[in-house]
Amino acid sequence: MTSYLTKGQLYSLVHKCKKQLGLKNSDYGFNMTHLCRQNGILLEQLPFKTKYLRGMAVVGNESEEDIILLNHNRDIVEQNFDCSHEYMHLCLHRNKDKKIFNCMDALYVKQDEYIEWQANEGAAELLVPYKELLPLIKYFNPRDLYDVKYLKKYAADMFGVTIKVIEFRLESLKYEIHQYLSGVPLDEIEILSRSQQHRLNIKVKSLNDIEREATAKIGYFIPETKIINFDNIF
Repeated sequence: MTSYLTKGQLYSLVHKCKKQLGLKNSDYGFNMTHLCRQNGILLEQLPFKTKYLRGMAVVGNESEEDIILLNHNRDIVEQNFDCSHEYMHLCLHRNKDKKIFNCMDALYVKQDEYIEWQANEGAAELLVPYKELLPLIKYFNPRDLYDVKYLKKYAADMFGVTIKVIEFRLESLKYEIHQYLSGVPLDEIEILSRSQQHRLNIKVKSLNDIEREATAKIGYFIPETKIINFDNIF
């Protein structure tokens, strides 16, 4: 698998990986641990003692199974995303010299930011397809703080992910959301990473930004969620 991928190329590969699981691009709300086991991946949920370790993926060979290990201490919804993240490593990074991927929820742990961006962004598209999320956002037409908060909660429940994952999507897809709300047809939306937007001098606010600005205006403090977005390195 090629090491450099644009966001659009990454999404195309995610759709192929999704098809390997027997899913359509539009599917969501599925159990990734169940699907991985069905597709021959050895998957175990263990009570990790290492702080911040979310999961591990081990690339097998012709005689050995691929392996995914998940942190049993995290809740089921979190584990479903973690499993998707590890599955992305198995799909996207099989041909790298590295065969074991340890995924940590800690900024100070040194990781390959590019492949972690691919796994994070890939898992997010796998579980929360942009072609399903954008029409939902347009339907809600969020205009103020409470609209955005309700949208995030509704979307998290609908797609079976945490609110943090939805916030990640709202940040990563801010330009795509802007296009769709401006009338660009869904199939004509330009998929651009943050770095590509920067090079083209494209500047748009995310719904997270709009929520924070609205919060500041009414003087009600809501702690800013730290969104780990590896998209900014491209």
